Amino acid sequence: MADLSKYTAIGGELGTSTSKYCCDDSMVIFSSVTGDALTSAMEESWRLMNRSNDNRWIKNLAIYDDRRKSWRYVGAMTRCSEKTNWFTRKGLIQNYDDAYLSIKAGLFLLNNDRIERKLAPLGKVGLGFGITVRHGENVIDKFFAYLKENLQKDGDRKIIKVKAKNVATNETQEVDIELDFAVMQYQAYGAYMAILFSKYKMQVYNTYVIDIGHGTWIKLPIVENEADINLSDSTAEGIFTITKNISKVIFETSGQKFKIPEQRIMEKLPLKNYELEVPGAGVYDFGELLKHEATQMAQYIVEHVTNDFAALSQKGHSIDYYTVIGGGAHLLFDTIKEEIGNYFEWPKEIRDDKVIHPSSLGLDPRYINCVGFMLLARDQIAMEHDADVDPNFDLKRIITDITDTTGTSKKGDVGKVQNFAEKKEDKKEDKKKEGGGDKDKKEGGAA
Repeated sequence: MADLSKYTAIGGELGTSTSKYCCDDSMVIFSSVTGDALTSAMEESWRLMNRSNDNRWIKNLAIYDDRRKSWRYVGAMTRCSEKTNWFTRKGLIQNYDDAYLSIKAGLFLLNNDRIERKLAPLGKVGLGFGITVRHGENVIDKFFAYLKENLQKDGDRKIIKVKAKNVATNETQEVDIELDFAVMQYQAYGAYMAILFSKYKMQVYNTYVIDIGHGTWIKLPIVENEADINLSDSTAEGIFTITKNISKVIFETSGQKFKIPEQRIMEKLPLKNYELEVPGAGVYDFGELLKHEATQMAQYIVEHVTNDFAALSQKGHSIDYYTVIGGGAHLLFDTIKEEIGNYFEWPKEIRDDKVIHPSSLGLDPRYINCVGFMLLARDQIAMEHDADVDPNFDLKRIITDITDTTGTSKKGDVGKVQNFAEKKEDKKEDKKKEGGGDKDKKEGGAA
């Protein structure tokens, strides 16, 4: 039997506002943005003027772009770039080169963190990866092709070569990451995988995932262990829509004298501090306005979601469970649960059972997708080697490009799979697989 200790399952998510990558009990999170680096002379000047004590790699990261033959800032360091590019916008990857930099950055940071903790570096990596997909787009196939084209060969090994620089210390590192395979799916699919491993105990239930992010919200019905591509979609509205509307009301209330940046409002939300100092107008409490805007968006989302219930019913399908995830879940979860419950006329105990809050699984709604994609990769590794999959997870370390934080949390139908290691002669190079916990289901679609 194969030595599974040589393989490392990685979960990755290319989110609208942040990119997340996790391995075992650790997760790295950085802003989903890249930018052009300063010249060498300007970087040196920046280091002389930089008085921050935060010299961590994740806070001061640049990745060398082999396609453009130049350094690119990633995440927090992008604040020093004259030009910035978000990895995704309106539910679509903006540039495959930039998206690939995100993968390089995520793998490098996870590998670097393991070495700093005196753990073994990443082994053969199996990557479970989630991206936003608009209805009718074939982004997954295209990005698969891009990824395969940019891997480098070292005998039978397929390598992601990463050259990274800590701009604050001017230290550079180069690392080769062996990519054994990649599994790509709709971004919200990761939440389903986490629920499948924990609450469902690998039993298949039809699940409807609503993922509310900063700039988009995603709906993803999963029926008989497969995403319904005809009903899944990403809509270019999210928490930013709420904060933009609040900013507009404050601007009008102040007699159009002062406009509060949406980011200042966004920063208040996790703290549950809804007071803002408005110059010339005093303190503005936007708590009631926030509640109104959140209710409006929740009702708007459920209106679209319930249309899908009717479409599924016509096909003879029904949904067993529902979940609300993403950075906006803490604002909208209760209203969405209430609206879905009202639609079906459920009593409270049925609503509490049917509409799953990620915290009931020991996971923050913001992190459940990434953990789920790690489980997706772990499941694929087990199937490749006819082994039992490890269903356990315990997220303990959250490392961000903003500040050090520590969190705690608790657990595959495989999407499209591309194996990058050379296969034995009796296996086709582009063999396709799908499965979940069902080890017998090994035929299916892949890129």
